[in-house]
Amino acid sequence: MSTVSRTANSTKMGASGVVNSSPGAVRIPMKDATDYVDMSDEVLLAKIAEKDRLALGALYDRYGRRVFALSARMLNDPQASEEVTQDVFMSVWRRVTSYKPGRGKFTTWLFSIAHNRTIDELRKRMRDRSRENQNIDDHINIKEESALPVEQVIAQSEFEMVKEAMARLPEEQRRVVEMSYFGGYTQVEISEMTGQPLGTVKTRMRLALRKLREALTDRIASSER
Repeated sequence: MSTVSRTANSTKMGASGVVNSSPGAVRIPMKDATDYVDMSDEVLLAKIAEKDRLALGALYDRYGRRVFALSARMLNDPQASEEVTQDVFMSVWRRVTSYKPGRGKFTTWLFSIAHNRTIDELRKRMRDRSRENQNIDDHINIKEESALPVEQVIAQSEFEMVKEAMARLPEEQRRVVEMSYFGGYTQVEISEMTGQPLGTVKTRMRLALRKLREALTDRIASSER
């Protein structure tokens, strides 16, 4: 199965060819793909808008490994990161007309999709773990929070405060914090992956950390009254 039309309907989206288990690997018939290699992102996107699967395959070859790397660093799970990468490019296929060149670079839009999809996966895992913990608690008849170790109650309370403070940050500031602290990326790497100038990334990080510090200080002070 090496054609676009058959692969686009499979769970292992390849757009223009079969995506194998190696991240970012797409097999495209060379006689069809050579014309796409030197096309700009904008030209490829225009072709994707016309449902050209070879164009999506070329875009996948160009950025698939970087999308996979972003997800893998945050999830620490190669298989899940492959699935996220597939989902990201399927989103490009479905939502290509929502990209507006005047609002920023294509890579900024692409890695925003990748970041959000990865965060969704992280949140899903947190919910799953929470349900598993609840099932365990129900099984052993833990009915009162006081039955939990004091350290666990405090840690959960602090986690909730951080989560609430993060939710109040502007999207662009929250993204750099999540990529840095959850994903482990340096500011230079975040700049390269989002297409934002390094100075912009540093400013967003500084503002975000200041807001988080102020929010958490206020919450702690109010809880001690």
